[in-house]
Amino acid sequence: MKLSVLGHTAYDYIFDVPYHPQKGYSIFIKNYSRHYGGGGANICYGAAQLGLDCRLVSSFGKDCRRYEKHLKGSNVELHVYRSSKKMARAFIFNAEEQISYFYWGASEDMDRIKAVKSDYLHIAPSHPMAAMKMASYAKFFSFEPGQDIPRYKKEQLLYLMEHADIIFCNEFELKKLEKIARLEGKEVIVTMGKRGCMIYRNGKKIPAVPQKAIDPTGAGDAFKATFWAMFLKGHDIEQCCKMANKAAGIIVGYRGGQNKTAWKKISKMVYEQHQ
Repeated sequence: MKLSVLGHTAYDYIFDVPYHPQKGYSIFIKNYSRHYGGGGANICYGAAQLGLDCRLVSSFGKDCRRYEKHLKGSNVELHVYRSSKKMARAFIFNAEEQISYFYWGASEDMDRIKAVKSDYLHIAPSHPMAAMKMASYAKFFSFEPGQDIPRYKKEQLLYLMEHADIIFCNEFELKKLEKIARLEGKEVIVTMGKRGCMIYRNGKKIPAVPQKAIDPTGAGDAFKATFWAMFLKGHDIEQCCKMANKAAGIIVGYRGGQNKTAWKKISKMVYEQHQ
């Protein structure tokens, strides 16, 4: 079984600052580092580390060479549109809370990707037109609008919500989606940060595993990657969510969404679950 993941591939610049300044003021940066990131790539990388056959559907910029080599070396199959723009970039500032800014770059051309058939597809935050194309060729798909909700037209959101087999969203996104369409009867997984997640159809709340957080970047992506790894191995939704919560708890203890040490721990945890 192959999992296709549609979404952004980006370079993440993660900054540590003492606090977020008010408008018109500045603050010094304590530390910063660059990482491989982007929601689509993070999920595909993580799922591949957990043994899934994964295909990343994305748009790559002209400065993709090192990232592309990294993904191929991580057993990720690539189906990409090659843009003349630079790779997408995320500028992430960590203080008491995280604030991010996203430069789309090559992701602006994601709508030019040629759609491919998928038995299983996860639509991470991405270009709406690419999401529509890929969804129409998928037998089973999940939809995660994420921070790209403002880019979707109402008709596009309605189509994807109505046809998705699973919807992933956070509490803020849930309120927006509920205004667009009825979610009763849909399999909706609501992530709630430090409080874990909730299965919408029955209101079942699954608590997070308390962890010391160093960097929350990629926690949601680790959640989805682990959820899919469990789901495709036949586990029920509740068990998938429990393991996904644990994975998110591990990833926040490290910097970056594709941290090798973190994913070795997650992989060991998932492997032991199946023994």
